[in-house]
Amino acid sequence: MPARIKLNTVNVIEITDGIDLQAVRAFADNSKGNKRAEKLFRRLIEEYEEYLPKDSRSDEEDFENYLDDGVYDVYTGYTLFLIHSV
Repeated sequence: MPARIKLNTVNVIEITDGIDLQAVRAFADNSKGNKRAEKLFRRLIEEYEEYLPKDSRSDEEDFENYLDDGVYDVYTGYTLFLIHSV
């Protein structure tokens, strides 16, 4: 039986159309990796919202909530998750 591999990572998972996995990006689960994952999470949100009217874009409080919840879902079929795995 092959040895099991455990990866301690923080992951940014991108879903479109509510079910289609577009990307999984993994970072080391340490201070540097967490910062990189959070930066990517935010950048992807900003890129997605770039074409939305300015008054409907996320503000700093929204970003903090997304980070705390580990999810960005505005019910348009585009969803991001920020999760830790072991």
